[in-house]
Amino acid sequence: MAEAAIDRPSPAEDEDDDREVAVPPPFPCVLPAGLRSDWPAPRRAVLGPRGGFVAGVESVLARGVLGVLARLPLVLRDPAVAAMARAAKALDRRRNRAARTFLLQALGPSMSERELERRVLQAWVHLFTVTLDSEVLDRRAPAGRILEHFEVELCPDAARIATSGTGSILATAHVGDWETGSAVMPWIGFDPFYVVSKPPKNRPLSVHAQRIRERRGVRLLPRRGAMKDAPAVVRGGGMLGLILDQRARRRPVHAPFFGRRARCDRSAAVLLKRLRAPIVFAACYKTSTPWRWRLVAPAVLWPADLAGRSVEEITAVVNRELEKLILAAPEQYFWLHDRYREE
Repeated sequence: MAEAAIDRPSPAEDEDDDREVAVPPPFPCVLPAGLRSDWPAPRRAVLGPRGGFVAGVESVLARGVLGVLARLPLVLRDPAVAAMARAAKALDRRRNRAARTFLLQALGPSMSERELERRVLQAWVHLFTVTLDSEVLDRRAPAGRILEHFEVELCPDAARIATSGTGSILATAHVGDWETGSAVMPWIGFDPFYVVSKPPKNRPLSVHAQRIRERRGVRLLPRRGAMKDAPAVVRGGGMLGLILDQRARRRPVHAPFFGRRARCDRSAAVLLKRLRAPIVFAACYKTSTPWRWRLVAPAVLWPADLAGRSVEEITAVVNRELEKLILAAPEQYFWLHDRYREE
């Protein structure tokens, strides 16, 4: 349910079962007025593999349920989300085990059992909340007015990249509201903004997801083949967004993540070396005020600073910056990923 609902952006190189589709998506593109309309990298369809009648029915049902829940007043929606989170925690023992391992590694082995279980449940709540918020984002924060809902804090180097139109790489984690965060990036100067995405397996849902993201100014690239398009994005003055905190399955590089060896995605390190592109670290955090967010970009890695470093060494530096983003709001992190599995 979660994978189909949220269609998370993913690293550029991962599983082998993704299919690159080099034809335009089967629907017209509608980018918001005020953003660049040219496409430095070709517009591609990012489609799930499973189509047909059953997939269509599943898509209609999923969108209907999510739409109804997302439009509930918060006084009703919050208890519903809490109930969904408790049910998911009771049913998905595998993710719970992964979350406990991850949490103890990142936040310390002295955490009490009660606190540990509270944080596991909190991770489920946050996942469902981000999913539902994304369904109504365009109502609450329309593309042309999305900045009215944001506090933006860019470090001087990130601000310089945004104002100069320098091509760059965004490195982030599944912390805060990654969906809303991607939607605001073009409006603070990182335009055009591309995201490497793994679609839901349900093809109609993937079509829906790409359509709404493009209406927000976010352009998608399929995970398989994204590295071929990356040079055009960067050389065209765009930003390529990568979420790099999950276990890499295809051609991983091993580096410490919260002090433990993990399979990591090599994309950011390879692109920094190959394209001489700076890496901007950023995250979008929910605030205590409904429909208000805080976008922070606290650090930038410049190619000159890492000259002569190996992909493994650069990845370790990237991981340390991602850890800082996560620890800034651990209650808003996706701890449910099996981060340290070696398969």
